[in-house]
Amino acid sequence: MFRKNLAGGKPDTDVPVDSLPRSQVNSSSDMDKEKQVSNSPTTPRPGVGKHDEALDLVSSYEGCSIHISPEENARLLRKIDRNLMPIMFIIYFLQLADKQILSFASVFGISSDTDLVGEDYSILGSMLYIAQVVAQPISAYILVRLRLSKYIPAIVTCWGATLACMAAAHNFRGLLAARFFLGACEASITPAFILITQFWYRRHEQGIRLAIWYSNYGWVNIFGSLIVYGLGHIKSNALHSYQIMFLLLGVITCLVGLLSFFIFPDNPVHCKFLTKEEKFMAIERLRTNQQGVETKEFKVSQVIEMLCDFKSWCWMLLAVALNIPGGSILAFGPLIISGFGFDGYNVTLLLIPYGAMQIISLFIGFWASKRFGVKAPVILGCLLPAVAACVVLLRVGRDKKDQPALVAAFYMLGLYNAASPTLLNWQASNVAGHTKKTTSTALVTAGVIGGNIIGPLLFSPKDKPYYHRGIVAVLCCYAASAVIVCITVAYLWHLNEWNRKRRLARGEAGKIVDYSMLSVEEAEKARQDQDASGASARGIGNHAFEDLTDLQNDEFILAEHRYKIRRVNTERY
Repeated sequence: MFRKNLAGGKPDTDVPVDSLPRSQVNSSSDMDKEKQVSNSPTTPRPGVGKHDEALDLVSSYEGCSIHISPEENARLLRKIDRNLMPIMFIIYFLQLADKQILSFASVFGISSDTDLVGEDYSILGSMLYIAQVVAQPISAYILVRLRLSKYIPAIVTCWGATLACMAAAHNFRGLLAARFFLGACEASITPAFILITQFWYRRHEQGIRLAIWYSNYGWVNIFGSLIVYGLGHIKSNALHSYQIMFLLLGVITCLVGLLSFFIFPDNPVHCKFLTKEEKFMAIERLRTNQQGVETKEFKVSQVIEMLCDFKSWCWMLLAVALNIPGGSILAFGPLIISGFGFDGYNVTLLLIPYGAMQIISLFIGFWASKRFGVKAPVILGCLLPAVAACVVLLRVGRDKKDQPALVAAFYMLGLYNAASPTLLNWQASNVAGHTKKTTSTALVTAGVIGGNIIGPLLFSPKDKPYYHRGIVAVLCCYAASAVIVCITVAYLWHLNEWNRKRRLARGEAGKIVDYSMLSVEEAEKARQDQDASGASARGIGNHAFEDLTDLQNDEFILAEHRYKIRRVNTERY
């Protein structure tokens, strides 16, 4: 269990600290006691890190030894999951359902009822994302300055009201205005959820949690399709089927937004569901992330560093290339299936297996990423079935006998779903400094949105049923994605080598163990290997709460690979 002892006091249990630096465990000698108190990693250096909200709580335990057993760590993790994952899952489901409702409405006659002509439908598909791009700089600033426990419920309520009002739109201009305000309200959700994942979970734990709420891309296709299928059978003289969809989803979203004011959690320092000792444990679990928790000071210097950091632009360009195909399928997926020879009701039902494929691929991708400790190969692996699917869609005709091959190819596109969230996880786990994290996430989100803007514009209703022009463009995006992934991996390797040389120049260990990317058991095995080899180098995390960026802190390890246990050592070389 958790123990708080004065420096020098021996922990009551022999269960090891899972991810904390070795220097935090009590030493038996008086000299070690004195050294531990004077050089405590929780002591803020003058003028550094004073704005990180975790420091006040951590400093209140100054001179104390922290021991978190694996059992206590697991219990705390379950408590955090219970309070975060359900509400994040529901909000993200509603965001995607509200966003995708236009594509569902497309097979129920919205184009003819509102007199959409030419590229009007494509523009409506892109307008939501244009609004999100416009709102990203403002969103990045607000996410640093405001409490997420108040900001997120407010914008959820606002976009729910906007969607409900969309039912009153009877022409292109009305729909365009509603889509713009819907996008502006939704702009902060993905960056905010990435930030929440960063300051509640260790890097080893972040991927699967991101997969939980991101899997709604599949769940929306499953349950959203069933809901739309049912609503589509409602006959009303006053409202069209799609207007009923807008009203129902809008009202539900508003109610969830209002409820969120009472249950949406804050960061580990200010949350209400943890005791003070549990808050401290939650923060200490994050020490080896080297990413801090949260600060309410917007630091322009970190914005400048983010803009000058080459990997920021690699991730942004990769986000664009990966999401052009995703944006295309999101807006034109139902119309593509309709071109296979199916009516609106069958199209809706055929999206259910597609959603299941998305969910399965997502969790397989994150399992592989966690199991093998890599992100780039997972992204490259997602591209292969998508390329094969595009080739089939280009070469196969649209006769009734071709329907099985066409549907199978469309479902193969669902396997591509793991690429974009893997990128988000890759970026989120490799950036430190609260302002830099926020603005870097905003930049990548802008790339995601940019891809979703461009995607629908590459397809046009006049190209049906083959959509050859759009599919060829999608293939070019897959090729560009593969090239950018390889360049990013090479640059991360370069940064790790640069940090290694910086540590050696300071007389420190060249190789250090990134405990944040190891499980509890692996972290303990790594520590035991260090002890057995007689290595004197310390663990990492001494400056974790000083709001240093990943480029400022030479202990930060860029995580494209993890140290295998058999290779762990901290000898200078």
